[in-house]
Amino acid sequence: MKLSNWEYGGIYKNYDMIGEIYIGTGIVKVHDIFDPLPDFMLQADCLFIDPPWNLGNLNSFYTKADRIDYQKSFEAFYIRLFQCIGEIRPRNLYVEIGKQYLADFIIETRKIFKNVTFYNSNYYHKKDNKCYIVYGTNKRIQKSNLDYMDEEDIIKWICINEDYECIGDLCMGRGLVGIHAYKVGKPFVGTELNPKRLAVLIERISELGGNYENSRI
Repeated sequence: MKLSNWEYGGIYKNYDMIGEIYIGTGIVKVHDIFDPLPDFMLQADCLFIDPPWNLGNLNSFYTKADRIDYQKSFEAFYIRLFQCIGEIRPRNLYVEIGKQYLADFIIETRKIFKNVTFYNSNYYHKKDNKCYIVYGTNKRIQKSNLDYMDEEDIIKWICINEDYECIGDLCMGRGLVGIHAYKVGKPFVGTELNPKRLAVLIERISELGGNYENSRI
C-alpha cells in the first residue's frame, strides 16, 4: 500500500523526534494514544483537545503518519481518549468535535465533570467549517463569549484567560495549543501520533525564540 505523501515541508528532518522533546515552555512527545500515558501529561490541569471526529478521520491520521495499523472502532478510540483525560484529572476540559459524535462526547465528559456545556465554533477561520467545543468543569460555568468563535481564537482565549498552571493536548497536531501557551509564557504538554505534524510546532516555537532539546541528547 502506498503511504502518505504528507510531508509538512519536511521540517521533521531537522529534529530528533524520538523521546520527550522540550520546546520553549513545553514538553511534547510522538505517542499513540493507545499506549500508556506519558507521565509528563499529568502536569496538565487544563486540556484543550482536537481529536479525530470519526473513524474515517481517525484512520486518515494514521495514513498521514505513514502507518497502516488502522483502527476498527471509533468508539474504542474515544473511550481511550476519555480514559486518558480521567488519568490526567484536569480542572477544565475543552474538546473539539463534529456533530456526529457531539452527544457521545457530552456523555463521556459528564462522567468526569459535574458541569458540562458546549459552544458552537468553526475551524480554519471559515464560518462554514462548523464544529463544537465541549466544555467540562467542576466549578460553576460562567457566561463567556466563546460561542461562535473560531477554534484558534478559543484556544488563544483559554491560554490568556483560563485559570491553569499547565495546559495540555492529547492530539497536539501542528500545535495551536502549544504555540498560544508559549506566546503567553505558560507551560504546556502534549502528545501527537505523527512526528511530521508535531515538528511543525517545534519549528514555529523555535522561530519565536524557544529553545529545543531532546531528552535523548
